[in-house]
Amino acid sequence: MSGSMSTDIDNNDVPSSFSIGGGAINEKQRVYAKSHDGDHTVSGEQSGGFDPNSLPHALHALAGLDRYPNYLSRWSVDEIDRLEVSLERQLQEVRRQKQSIRERQDGIDVLLKRVMKEDVDGTLTKILAPPFSWDEIRHHVLDPRAADVIFRSKQFKKNPPEFDGVLEGRIQVQLDGTQLEDLIDQEFYDVYSFPLLSKEFCIRVRSLIQQVVSMGEQEEFKHLNLGRRPVDLDTIGLGWINTLLFHLVIRPISQQLFAETEEFDDLDWRQGYIAGYSVNPSAPAATPRQRLVSQTDDSEVTLNVGLGEDFEGGALQFRGLRGTDVEGQLLGEFQPQLGTALLHAGRHLHEVTPVTSGNRYAFIIWARSWKSLRANTCPCCWLNRRQGSTCACICGSRWN
Repeated sequence: MSGSMSTDIDNNDVPSSFSIGGGAINEKQRVYAKSHDGDHTVSGEQSGGFDPNSLPHALHALAGLDRYPNYLSRWSVDEIDRLEVSLERQLQEVRRQKQSIRERQDGIDVLLKRVMKEDVDGTLTKILAPPFSWDEIRHHVLDPRAADVIFRSKQFKKNPPEFDGVLEGRIQVQLDGTQLEDLIDQEFYDVYSFPLLSKEFCIRVRSLIQQVVSMGEQEEFKHLNLGRRPVDLDTIGLGWINTLLFHLVIRPISQQLFAETEEFDDLDWRQGYIAGYSVNPSAPAATPRQRLVSQTDDSEVTLNVGLGEDFEGGALQFRGLRGTDVEGQLLGEFQPQLGTALLHAGRHLHEVTPVTSGNRYAFIIWARSWKSLRANTCPCCWLNRRQGSTCACICGSRWN
């Protein structure tokens, strides 16, 4: 299913042992639409089978409100009542999740202060402080091969761009295509690999997250549920890594690699997190997931960097792009390597084979194009990867 990180593991059965990056992002049980909801009985011939709790019906209603003046004048009062109740229910859910996120972030902030207080020599918490220069990035973050290609590009060689300007997205990075060819290997169609992060940096990131999640197992922090789900780097003070790699690597490289195969003009959004897999998800100090079933990402482009540790199994298998003739066919597999990045189209079906020994960690960034592709695409068709004649788009000119 697009946009989900599915798992065969029932997280309700997983003990709250120290772990990293387990659980699924989308665990909502799927239900089919009913002919009426629990609050209002369908009445009158106009009502028919309209159900605002059904996603297609809700999308039609919202698109109609956006497109037509006085759209609801065509509806019965009963239909309008049910739409209002459904939208209010969704608004309440937005408010509930917003409050939950605020409370969780407050708890994580307290936890991080505890980690920094107990880290006497400062080796772990130094990584929380974002760098301030290209020299720091070159010598302490990037793999030397990646750094050489980036800083030999014309933009950096002549007059290096302002550091803050790049991280804030005000200055767009341009990398030399000929030099990228020496760095990047094409593994499969729309799947590319290249060395990106230094091994030392990967180990520091992983160690900090292990420390944070380990402390999260203390009784006062268990409600934060840090070990059961992928660990979002923004929430633990490492958002600068997401931002740096997004602007310095993902955007400029994607414009060259996916210009003819994907539909976005540019990328303008990112989310980065750590996912974990273990041979024995129920064991102490393990991650509560052993594999990842075949899925696509809710992204235009995905960056996946191996963070170790020692493990066997856990290969990334690719099974074709959603919506193409090779969808579902095994194209090949890639064994993760510490610091090596895979960059692939989000609509590429992929899975993680079962880990047979040790613990496996991955640093993943999803990148989207809200201003171009998603501003002009039906969300239902995009998430289900329908294109061309198979797309009954309610956001474009074909629907009226």
